[in-house]
Amino acid sequence: MAAIYGLQRQLSMSMAVKQISHISHPVVALVDVHRVYKTGSTEVRALDGVNMSIPQGRLVVIKGRSGSGKTTALNMMGGLDKPTRGQVFFKGTDISTFDEKTLTRWRRKEVGFVFQSFGLLPYLTAYENVELPLKIVRQSGGERRARTEACLELVGLGKRAKHRILELSGGEQQRVGIARALANSPSLILADEPTGELDFATSMKVMDLFRSLVDEHGVTICVVSHDPAVEEFGDKVYEMADGRVLEGE
Repeated sequence: MAAIYGLQRQLSMSMAVKQISHISHPVVALVDVHRVYKTGSTEVRALDGVNMSIPQGRLVVIKGRSGSGKTTALNMMGGLDKPTRGQVFFKGTDISTFDEKTLTRWRRKEVGFVFQSFGLLPYLTAYENVELPLKIVRQSGGERRARTEACLELVGLGKRAKHRILELSGGEQQRVGIARALANSPSLILADEPTGELDFATSMKVMDLFRSLVDEHGVTICVVSHDPAVEEFGDKVYEMADGRVLEGE
């Protein structure tokens, strides 16, 4: 637990964020966010006035059919896209005003991503994949080793560290992806359809892992999924359709 103590941080808030959430201390919040894409003379409204908040130390699920806007909302939270109109607050700071260089530095420090297709380098070992983001930020060798080993142990893969990704099962690969997302001690983990390529039993094991990271280690996680079984793990559930939030539970 000490190895990931850095994941548990006190958060500041802006008044704009407080106004859209009945739960205090959101890590990230979308405030009246619109996203319009233009193709020639055609406009596609991916997000249409979305208000959403992710509280500290909670697991939030965004559900909805394909094309509902849920992945676009997740991309806003991770600084991978910017709103056409509206604001994205992270610990009270409007990150939608950041330039690309500032966003890149911010993402490396604050956000961990988990992808549906795992996003791992197949010919590297599990250890090397988890270590890679630490090399990018030029962490010292001793610190990298300790942190990489701690993250792999946390997801139950300490004994598989030297195995190449191609030698691991789908569930093990996704756990490597989660360990990599944890490597830089981020304030927020964003998972886009993390169970999309897994069978039901393996999907539930991945969600159990997310649940334990939240409950036992104070990690803040937002999961996008169209799988109804996934929402049962959430402390809070948003449903989206046609770029709008239908309900927040």
